[in-house]
Amino acid sequence: MTQISFYKNGTGEFIKQWPNWTGVVPAVGDMVVLHFGDNNEDEQGYIVKMRVIDGTRPDSIKLFIEKF
Repeated sequence: MTQISFYKNGTGEFIKQWPNWTGVVPAVGDMVVLHFGDNNEDEQGYIVKMRVIDGTRPDSIKLFIEKF
């Protein structure tokens, strides 16, 4: 399974993580919807600006995103 970590594009500030992700890994230009709150009641769309795949940790993907 893949772990996807989301960071704010430009500052590198950590936003959220999807551990044990089994779906499609978002590519540059894709929109992802992140959910926040105790019951995931708040959602925000983000555009993927860059993704980093490390050859020594291929199961861990870093995505740099901006609010839509």
